[in-house]
Amino acid sequence: MTPARDIISSPSYGLHIFGPPPSPLLFPTVSASTIISQSSPQNLKTIIIAMSQQKDFDLALHTKWYTKTPPAFPVPSMKALGPCTSTYSWTWEQDFADTTKTLTCAVRITDTKSVTKVRITYKASNPSATVTAEQKHYPPPPPLSDADLLQASTLYGSNIASWAEATIGTTVGDGECWTLVQTALLDLASTYSKHGLEPPLLSQGRSHGYPILTLLAPDEGTPADANAGLLALADVRRGDVIELSNAHFQSITEPAPLPRKEKGKEYGKWVK
Repeated sequence: MTPARDIISSPSYGLHIFGPPPSPLLFPTVSASTIISQSSPQNLKTIIIAMSQQKDFDLALHTKWYTKTPPAFPVPSMKALGPCTSTYSWTWEQDFADTTKTLTCAVRITDTKSVTKVRITYKASNPSATVTAEQKHYPPPPPLSDADLLQASTLYGSNIASWAEATIGTTVGDGECWTLVQTALLDLASTYSKHGLEPPLLSQGRSHGYPILTLLAPDEGTPADANAGLLALADVRRGDVIELSNAHFQSITEPAPLPRKEKGKEYGKWVK
């Protein structure tokens, strides 16, 4: 699946932009003749390099987490890499002497999209003495080129924005901002598939596409407009998803003058 574009969060107040897909859907012809330079976080590249050389995780088999229902997966060594999503399934074989159970798990690291699959087999009568485990690692997808990002933005961006605009004044799902983005991508992915087009990558935790920019809160004493112009520099476009972490909004409102009447007319009312 082609991801949308994304702006990732920051540890203090921060800006995440996830970018690119409803009424009506637009399926433009993409031309790569114009390529705009994107800004990708350097720390993401570092993580991708590390994951491409990933060694086996410490599965902490001595804790017998794999015998629980549901299994305590992902294990701590996986969670240490950041937010992740996971799935699992069970199979078993029974003979006259014992039952052999096999647990198959998979984890996807949200920030890098790398995947690790784990298969654990053990005898139900004595898990600790019989458990065996194997791991397979799938590196992150290669970074998108400027042309890839331009194509994703052109194909999905306007439809993502139009979908969101069509919901103004309504509650989507449980009303959380994350739910709005997830629901939009789910709905549009289904529509794109019905049209025979590649759907956008669905939300992975708090990541909603390919990260193109991360902004951190300015240090105390730094001018408030220190980050001014960075959104334009990173070519943030319509349909990109912006996510804020620990954001604080502040506004200053001047009070309206007291109402006064003049020739039967009233002035100075509050306007909502």
